[in-house]
Amino acid sequence: MRISKAGACRDDRGFTLVELAMVIFVLGIVMATVMPRFSGTFERQQLRSTINVVHGTVRYVQAYAALTKRVYRVVFDLDRQVMSVCYLSGDACLLETNRELRDYTFPAHVRVLDVVSPQRGKVREGLAVTHFHPTGLAEPSVIHLVTDSHQRITLIIEPLAGRVKVYDDYVEPTAG
Repeated sequence: MRISKAGACRDDRGFTLVELAMVIFVLGIVMATVMPRFSGTFERQQLRSTINVVHGTVRYVQAYAALTKRVYRVVFDLDRQVMSVCYLSGDACLLETNRELRDYTFPAHVRVLDVVSPQRGKVREGLAVTHFHPTGLAEPSVIHLVTDSHQRITLIIEPLAGRVKVYDDYVEPTAG
């Protein structure tokens, strides 16, 4: 058995506590500088996904309304942050149950700020509705999305083509 004096015998098989502490300290600094970039990436990915879902739903509903010869509604529940699709049957709006048109709950980091239409004006709470007619016409609407980091996106539904234009800021609808 070896007896050592302080500092005289050194075992080179391991790391000292000081060396381990320095490595952990350096890793902490690297993580602190890199993590904010990753959280922003996740939010941007959720925003892009939400834009794609709204865009796809609008295009699908426009074509489906013409195919089925029904008036469809895309309903934005601004209180619950849910988008759903229904079709008019008499005085009732019956929820569409097919897989492509099921309810969509907006991600936690992305929410609908308001929906603007010529008939109802700017709706910030409750239900906002956009109609799609069997003739292929869509009710012109403007949908404003906002993220937790206050990035704003505007989606404009054009009435004739049913196209969706996307703008990287809050764009007010123009008259005419």
